[in-house]
Amino acid sequence: MSRATSFHSPSVQTNRRRLTFGCMSAFTSLFIGVTAHACLALTLEAGVERLVYVVLPDWGLIFCAHFISGATAVTALALLIPPLIRRISRTWLRRLTAVLVGLIAAAATLPWLLYFVGIGINAATSYTMVTAENGEKVLVQGPGFDPADFTVYRQESFFVYQRSAVGTSVSDIFESDECTLTARSAELLLTCAADSIPRPPLS
Repeated sequence: MSRATSFHSPSVQTNRRRLTFGCMSAFTSLFIGVTAHACLALTLEAGVERLVYVVLPDWGLIFCAHFISGATAVTALALLIPPLIRRISRTWLRRLTAVLVGLIAAAATLPWLLYFVGIGINAATSYTMVTAENGEKVLVQGPGFDPADFTVYRQESFFVYQRSAVGTSVSDIFESDECTLTARSAELLLTCAADSIPRPPLS
């Protein structure tokens, strides 16, 4: 009696691998995207008075999360959509479907890019972490459109910083990279080049 040998052709294995990676990419994109939107909602709710800083400031984290989410979403679509279109037997319908999918993808890309650029503008702000000898920390926001402007955030909890000072440098340019922090009996003294900024304790 002969036994039938079961095997999978390379094309079947490739399709299964493609389907697996495509589903994993789609799930990763969805998870990171939902997390990024939740962080965005919390950031907007906190307003300008508070800043979340975990390796990167909150807008930087949201920007990176959306970038990864977008990249994995494109990967998922590239892996999952073409095999589905190739399954359409009629040539004219297959071509029409491919064109429609391309148009839909292009239409969805434009508002996403505008949203992504808007987040990127917020994420472009530079921050400098300054630590005193006793371990207390402040975040110094670098100048924006006006090179003399500055904002100082004092640590409120482990990842949250509260805005404690907004001002203008005595010189034409605020040097956020030349800051030192000194702990005194009742307050912190932040010195950035020609600027001395005393910071009382947070209430």
